[in-house]
Amino acid sequence: MSTHAPQAAHPALPRRASVRCGADPRSRLLLMIVINIIVMGRSSGWLLWVAAAIVGLALVHDLRLRAAAIYTVVLGASVLAMALIRWWPGGPSVALGIIGFWVLRFTIALSAGAWFVSTTRVTELVAAMHAARLPRVLIIPLSVIFRFLPVALEEIGGVAEAMALRGYTGSYWCRHPLAAIEKLVVPVLAASARTADELSAAALIRGLGVSDRPTSVVRLRWGVPDAVVAAICLALTGALLAQNAVPWT
Repeated sequence: MSTHAPQAAHPALPRRASVRCGADPRSRLLLMIVINIIVMGRSSGWLLWVAAAIVGLALVHDLRLRAAAIYTVVLGASVLAMALIRWWPGGPSVALGIIGFWVLRFTIALSAGAWFVSTTRVTELVAAMHAARLPRVLIIPLSVIFRFLPVALEEIGGVAEAMALRGYTGSYWCRHPLAAIEKLVVPVLAASARTADELSAAALIRGLGVSDRPTSVVRLRWGVPDAVVAAICLALTGALLAQNAVPWT
C-alpha cells in the first residue's frame, strides 16, 4: 500500500494579497489625503484633472481594469452632464450640471479611498500607524473601521442578492421604496451587529488595546515607490498652493 505525504492545504489568499502596489501604507495614505483635499476643495481646471488621472492610473496599476473602466465611464458622464448647459440652456441642464459637478468630485475621492483600502491590509495599516507614533485613540478606531467597512459592503451585497432571488428587484424598489429599504436595512444591521462582536473579540485576542507597543511582523521600508509617491504629493501640494495664490483657470 503506497502512502503519500499529506499536502498542506493553502487557504485562499485575500483579494488584497494580489495587489501590486509596493508603496508604504503611509505614503499611500498621504497621497489619498492630498487628492481628497484637492478634489473636495476649491481647486478646479487642470489640477482637478491631474488628480483624476493619478487615481485612474492607480486603479489600472493596482486593481482590475473593470474598476478603472467604471471610473472612466462615471467621470465621462459627469463631464457630459456639466457640459449640457452650453448646448441646452435651462433649468434641467443647470440641475444636471450641479449633480455632475458633485458626482465628479465624489467619484474621484471615493475611488482614491477604494484604491487605498484595496491595496492595504489591516496589519500594514496598524503597523504604519504605530510607526508614525499616532495615539491609540486614533489607531484603534481607524483599524476597526478599516476592517469593518469591507465586511459591511459584502453583507449589503449578499442581502441585495437575496432580495433579488425573492423577487424584490428594481420595479419593487420603485413601487414600495420604504418597504424595500426596510428589507435591506434590517438584515444588514443584524449582520453588522454580529460582525462588530466578532471584530471586538478578534481585537482583544490580538491585543489591540494594550498600553505597550505591540510587536509587528510587517516590515515597513521606504523605497523607490514611496519616493515617487512623495514627489507626486509634493508636486500636487505645490500646484494647489500656487493655484490658490494665483488662479490660472
